[in-house]
Amino acid sequence: MFPLKTISRLKLLAIVARINFFKSLTIAEREHLLDTAICYKCHKDQFVQNEEDLNRNFYIVLSGKIAITKKESDKIVGYVSVGEFIGESSFINKCRKSASAKAVEDSIILCIDQDALRDLPAKFRDKCKDAIIEGMASRIVYLTNQIQELS
Repeated sequence: MFPLKTISRLKLLAIVARINFFKSLTIAEREHLLDTAICYKCHKDQFVQNEEDLNRNFYIVLSGKIAITKKESDKIVGYVSVGEFIGESSFINKCRKSASAKAVEDSIILCIDQDALRDLPAKFRDKCKDAIIEGMASRIVYLTNQIQELS
């Protein structure tokens, strides 16, 4: 992944305004989060994260599509698309990544480091944590439906 420096701040603010994760944040909070985060361009077939990575980065997909795989096989176990995120487990638990993630198409990824989140004001940090919880709850509902369809 390469840091994306060619996108204007105004355009980046317009992109994040359309993503559910940021809906509860004020414009000033979005701007502050963008100041602490890094935006990356991930070309097709590049990894966003590897299963063995030991970092506390949390990634939000701003554009494109990401395939999720497990080390045991190269089989794709799912996809993450615009507005969804990956890396939340290691972000929260400070452990290795539980899966690898590779761009299916050119993608723009917003990377938030746990240290940067920790330095945010408490109310702002809570809004971000609530957005992570909501996203994880939505994923659980989706996966439950998938399991029921297989039964």
